[in-house]
Amino acid sequence: MMNRSGRKVASAANQRRLITPARAAGVVVLVALIAVITTMVVHRQKDKDQAAAAVAPPAVFTADGRLRFGDAPITVTVITDFQCPVCRQFTATTEPTLNDMVKAGAVAVEYDTVAVLDRASKDNYSSRAANAGTCVAVANKNAWLDFDQKLFAAQPAEGGAGLGADKLIELAGQAGVSGPDVASCIRDDRYGGFVKSHAQHAIDAGLTHVPVVKVGDQVVENLTPDGLRAAIDRARSAGK
Repeated sequence: MMNRSGRKVASAANQRRLITPARAAGVVVLVALIAVITTMVVHRQKDKDQAAAAVAPPAVFTADGRLRFGDAPITVTVITDFQCPVCRQFTATTEPTLNDMVKAGAVAVEYDTVAVLDRASKDNYSSRAANAGTCVAVANKNAWLDFDQKLFAAQPAEGGAGLGADKLIELAGQAGVSGPDVASCIRDDRYGGFVKSHAQHAIDAGLTHVPVVKVGDQVVENLTPDGLRAAIDRARSAGK
């Protein structure tokens, strides 16, 4: 006959045999649940990372979405839109002088293209042109300066259709950037997320018009070559 302690041991052993399968099933469910939650968290983080990457400036741009050329104590900032007629005038008359000063090491320049004039065309040309400019800059940053000139020279009239993808690709080729990747970048609006986000950020920050040209923090009112030189001279004198 089994003594009392033996009966207790036997009873505990029986309980373990009865409970263990249920516990095992519970562990399996718990592990599966943890795996599902982990997968969801990973996917959500991946989606967030992809969304952030879609609107982040490409590596060739500064952290705030500008193209910087040169390295000097004085920085000229040019905020512009490829659909803006006054921006076109500045590009034709004053930008060559500015770029010469950059080459001479007198100033650095940051070009800030903001697509804020989509309403001025029938097909969101402002954004499409900004995307094309981004495609060119990513392919060859220095080619952007020539593309910028060519794009403004071919600027369409306000109120109508903008330049089509074929024309934008042609101008990119004339600036020295060609090939299937650039063509697909322009056609597929690869950097559309960045362009839209950057423009909205500029508006949220208080941008009300284009162009805006600054020497340091000071807005340049006279956008002629002489006006720009005078503003740069004032900044240089103030820095002494």
